[in-house]
Amino acid sequence: MLMTFIDPGMLRTPLDLQSSTDVMDGQGGVSQNWTTVATLFAHMEPVSAKREVRGRAREANITHKVTIRHRGDIKNDMRLLRNGRTLMIHSVHDLDETSRYLICRCEEIER
Repeated sequence: MLMTFIDPGMLRTPLDLQSSTDVMDGQGGVSQNWTTVATLFAHMEPVSAKREVRGRAREANITHKVTIRHRGDIKNDMRLLRNGRTLMIHSVHDLDETSRYLICRCEEIER
């Protein structure tokens, strides 16, 4: 098996990992409540950025590849936060099947 080398010194960007729970609002609706699960150190790489016009509004679609140390509790419906930026996790995979690192494909959500 060919192992991929990742310099652990590159994992220096602190990110808050958050998961959501559905909260009933008492009137038949549901809202999401986000809770910080852990603070991780990661390497963030921008992958693509493009502007789209939807209706009359302009939206930016910015994606990132985020490399972190392996964790067994990360799922596609979680998010990462950094300095007011929100990255929704769309996919998670073990880079070389050695349980050392994970690659998270994320989309930045505009606020």
